[in-house]
Order: sequence, then structure tokens, then C-alpha cells
Amino acid sequence: MGGRFELEVPETVTTRFLVATQSRTLPGPGRLPDAIGDGALAREAAAMLESARLVVEPVTRPSGELKTRFHRLAAPPGRLGTVVGARRHIAVTAAGPPAGQPRSAQAARLAARALATAVDGTVADLDSRQILPGSASPAEPEGFALGRAWVSVFVTLDPDDGARARVDTAGLHRFGLPEVAARHVPYASMLTAANLVRGLTWQLVAEQAAWLGCGHRDRTRATRCERAVSAADVLRFWGAGPPGRAPGDSGSATVRLGWTGTDCPDCPAAIELIPPARLPPAPRASPPPAAPAEDRWWRKVAEAMPQISRPTPPP
Repeated sequence: MGGRFELEVPETVTTRFLVATQSRTLPGPGRLPDAIGDGALAREAAAMLESARLVVEPVTRPSGELKTRFHRLAAPPGRLGTVVGARRHIAVTAAGPPAGQPRSAQAARLAARALATAVDGTVADLDSRQILPGSASPAEPEGFALGRAWVSVFVTLDPDDGARARVDTAGLHRFGLPEVAARHVPYASMLTAANLVRGLTWQLVAEQAAWLGCGHRDRTRATRCERAVSAADVLRFWGAGPPGRAPGDSGSATVRLGWTGTDCPDCPAAIELIPPARLPPAPRASPPPAAPAEDRWWRKVAEAMPQISRPTPPP
């Protein structure tokens, strides 16, 4: 598999949560470290609060950017109304170098959950565009898996081909990567495409973490343009598979990486997962419909991908 694909590595990444509550009064900032509890993540959150890498502030007048993120939330009408119609909103925002991920994001979510518990509120993740499940305690797992509500996968009508679907991630940008997308997906292959996107997402995050862990501080890095995405990668996305890649991973699909448009406010473009069967686009304004060879490719990939959408409930 040849060819290289270049990625920009941002200097700073940001994680954004919003706590919605009906409470008229809010706890003072000095009470939050005590509410977070103890443990490694709690100590990380406390240090971030002290250094102002984690900022907790009431939203008195939402900015245009915050309104955009607010209205991109996806949730059942009842849960969305709980957030939209809340009396008070508190922004919980963490910023820092991508090498600090995922720990800084985990610490920020712990702080948001602790605050929500203190004010009987609800946590909205503005990056993954979802409202987190309620919890009787502000607990946040020490272990990390992308599928634990860190990266969402959305399926919509493909704007370039209404007879097909498009699959997009949300939340990947907080790990210093563009979002991932698949276009021209046959309706019968939507679950296959969603899992293929999840497997590629796990690969990209694991590669970036390893690269940053070696001390690289370059603003660009190269990765493989063509790659095999395996069923084991999908399970690793959910935290249900072995932590590292194994040479003997069975059940895989070969894909190419390209660029496509995105509505993510933090990404100039999304990484497109391209089937090798796709024909080069004709020289015209709108892209051609997917070829029959591509449909056959999606059906074959279905045999390699696990036929699950979520192996365990989110935390």
C-alpha cells in the first residue's frame, strides 16, 4: 500500500461542554475541585482549573459561535428541550496541546459531570454533538475508548446524491484530527459504512497519539494514504478489542484517504474514506453517481465489518 497523506497538527485543541440547569444559583468556583472527588482524573482536573487550562463560566450572552454549536446538538426532542429550555447554562472549556489528549478531555468531562450533579443539570458535549446520559454521581471512567461518547457517527442524506447516504464523525477534531466522512453510501450499507468510519477513526487517533508520544512537535505529519481497516479496529473504537494492532488481524477492507467538505466549525475539510472501486470524477460540476463496482465493494466490506452499532451502553 503506497502513497502518503499529509495531516496538519494543531498547536492547541479545545474541548467544549455545556451544563444546562434550572437552578437559580450556582456553586462558587472554589467548590468545584471538592465536588470533582479524588483519583487521577480528579487531580488532573483540579490542576487544569488552577492553571486556567480548564475554564468554567456562566453563559450570560451566548456568542454566535456558541449558538452555532448549541443548535448542532442531536438528541431526542425531550432531551434536547431540557438543554435548550434551561434557565441557566455554564460553559466548561478545556484547551491545550494535542499531546495532552485524551486525559485533558476526560478531566474536563469529569468537571462538567460534577458540576451537573451539583446543580441537578444536564451535560451537552458540543464537540460530539450529543447530550450525555444522566448519572447519579459525577463518575468518569479512568480508561478511555472513543466509543464512550467521545466521537459520534451521524448518517444523513448525501447532498451530492439524494439516493445515497453520507456518514460523518463529530468530536474527532478535539484530538487534533479532522473529522472522517464516507460519501455515496448505498442505504443497505449504512451500518457497514458507519463501522468502517469508526475503525478508521480509531486508527488515526492511535497513530496520532503514538506520534505525539515520541516527542514530535512538527505542525504536519504524514500517514498512509491506502490502508486496511479491520473488524478489530472497530472493536477497539468501542474499547472492546485488544489495545494494539496485530499483524494477523483478520477481516479487513482496503480504503484510500482523500479530502471532502464538512460542516464541522473546527475543520477546513474532512478526511474522506474512499473505496478503491470509485471511478475518477468526470470533469463536470456535480460528482457522478457511485458506480456499480462501488456497490459491490460495499457489499463485500459488509462481510469484514462487525454487524453491531454499539456493543455496550455509553457511560
